[in-house]
Amino acid sequence: MEQSPFDPHRIDALVFDVIGTLVDEEPAWQAAAARLASAAGLSQAAELADRWAAALNDRMDAVIAGTAAWQPHRRLVAEAASAAISSLGGTANAATIALAEGLDREYRAWPEVAEVTAALRRSRLVAGVSNGDLDALARLANTNAISWDVALSTSAVHTFKPAPAAYRYAIDELALDPTRTLFVAAHPWDLRAAARHGFRTAYVARPGAERPAPTDRFDVEAHPDLTALATLLA
Repeated sequence: MEQSPFDPHRIDALVFDVIGTLVDEEPAWQAAAARLASAAGLSQAAELADRWAAALNDRMDAVIAGTAAWQPHRRLVAEAASAAISSLGGTANAATIALAEGLDREYRAWPEVAEVTAALRRSRLVAGVSNGDLDALARLANTNAISWDVALSTSAVHTFKPAPAAYRYAIDELALDPTRTLFVAAHPWDLRAAARHGFRTAYVARPGAERPAPTDRFDVEAHPDLTALATLLA
């Protein structure tokens, strides 16, 4: 069923994707890949980063598809790092695995995030919903002064976005009316899945992130960052 025209005054809550949307993942991945390559005796840090990310996506997709058992995100990150190192002829050890497992705590927020999330919380419920583990989300908020009322990890339902259970979990756990909730993400795939559950959607353009397809339609597009969204909802 087609939704009614978007009205900012009818938004009671905002649900943010976290990794990539509120925090910049690329510098942390590149720095971690360089350290992993050095520890494993490899010179191909950039290729290691690419293979690591691809291996992680494959593992998460397998969990979503039901062909692999769920594991905490940090465990999949570490397994993917080990596989990427091995594929390049290196050897992972306990120290490199520990480094990989801590990656989700290393992200830094985009410059406007602390101010914008604090401003939005003055009038609306603000939540984060992430594939990251809950302890990592807590530490990211603490380190980066991210202001939200609650952060939810898809670990609670043993899957990852964009599995339908991840969005139903947010709706049920926070008693949300999706038609009055704005789902905010830098990932078009995340917004497409959220829209299928009735959420209103806001796309924020982040450097290096996937761009929308020509057929994508979002209620709001925030350029160049979340400041435009805060202005719209003020």
